[in-house]
Amino acid sequence: MRRFPLVVLFLSLFPFLFVGCAPVTARPDVDPALAAQEAAIQKRMHVEARMQKFWRLSAVSLPVLEHGAALCGDRVTYYLGMDTNSIDNVPKEWRQAYKDTLGLDEHIKVTRVFARTPAAEAGFQAGDVILMLNGQKVATGDKAYEKFNDQLQEGLETGAPLAFWVERNGVPTALSATPAKRCDYAVSMSDDTVVNAYADGDSVVVTRGMMNYIQSDDELALVLGHEMGHNVMGHISKQTGNRIFGAVLDGLLAGVTGVYTNSFANAAGMMYSQEFEQEADYMGVYFMERAGYDSTGAPNFWRRMGADNPYAIGHASTHPTSAYRYVFLEKCCREVKEKEREGKALLPNMEELKTASK
Repeated sequence: MRRFPLVVLFLSLFPFLFVGCAPVTARPDVDPALAAQEAAIQKRMHVEARMQKFWRLSAVSLPVLEHGAALCGDRVTYYLGMDTNSIDNVPKEWRQAYKDTLGLDEHIKVTRVFARTPAAEAGFQAGDVILMLNGQKVATGDKAYEKFNDQLQEGLETGAPLAFWVERNGVPTALSATPAKRCDYAVSMSDDTVVNAYADGDSVVVTRGMMNYIQSDDELALVLGHEMGHNVMGHISKQTGNRIFGAVLDGLLAGVTGVYTNSFANAAGMMYSQEFEQEADYMGVYFMERAGYDSTGAPNFWRRMGADNPYAIGHASTHPTSAYRYVFLEKCCREVKEKEREGKALLPNMEELKTASK
C-alpha cells in the first residue's frame, strides 16, 4: 500500500519524461473527415485493382482447366464461367468499397462473365441479379452467397442444364445454361506480394506478386499449367509419403540413440523434388497448349526468372537451375509443336517421364 503514491506520482510525471523527444515543427492540421474520404478512395482503388487481377487469373485458368480435363483423370467437375458475389460475402470494413466498385448489395449479382464459357453462351451479363435457380428462390441478406454457392454446386453435380431467372435492368429474364467439364482443382489468388505460385493437391494458388510479375496470358497459363502438373501427378501426396517414411526412420534412430531429429524426414521430403519440378514443367506445357495458349515463349519466362534471381542460374535445390529449365522447356515446346503439326493428340508421353511415379 505504501508504494501506491509513488506509482501515482510516476504516472503523473510520465508524459513529461519524453517532452524532449516530442516533435517541434509547426505541422498543418489534418481534417479527419478528409482523411476518411481519402481512405475510402484508396480502398476503392485496391478493390478495383484486385478484382482486375483476379478476373484475369480466372479468365486464363478456366480454359486451362476445361481443356485440360483429359489430363485430370477422375478429378473433374462442371462449371458455368461467371463470377458472382453479394455484400454479405465481404468483410464489413470493405463493404462500402465493394458496393461502390461492383454495385454489390444483399442480392446475388453477376460481376463478371468470362468469354467462351457456358455462362457467356447462355447470355448472362455483368450486373444480372440472380432471382431463381432450378425453380428455387435464391436467398438474399445474411449468408446469401454461401447459400447460393451450395445451391449452385448441387445443381452442377450432374452437368444437366440449369434454369435461371435473373433481373436485368428491372426486367425478369429466363436463362438456361449447360455446364461444361473442367478439372476439379480450385484456382485462387493470395494477396502475398512474393513472386510465387503453389499447388496443394486440391487447388492452385497464385500470389498477387506473381500476377504483377507475369507479362502475358501465355506466361500465366504456363504457371497455372505447371502447378496443375503437380496436382494431377500427385506430387504433394508423394512428398508427404516420403516424409512420413523418413519420420519412421527418425523414430527408429531415436529409439537407439535417445535423440530425435528430423534428418530423415527432411531428406525424404526432398527426394525427387527436382524431378517433380521437371515433370510439372513438362505437364504444364501440355496444359497451356491444350487451352489455346502459345508455349513458344515458355522458356523465356524461366530465362527472365533466372536473370532476376541470379543464384538460381547455376544452383539447384528443390528446383532445377533456371538454365536447365530453359533448355528443358525448349525441348518440351518442340515436342508439343511437332504433335500439333502432325495432327496428333496433345497428350504427354507418360512412359518418358523420369520420376518416382514411373
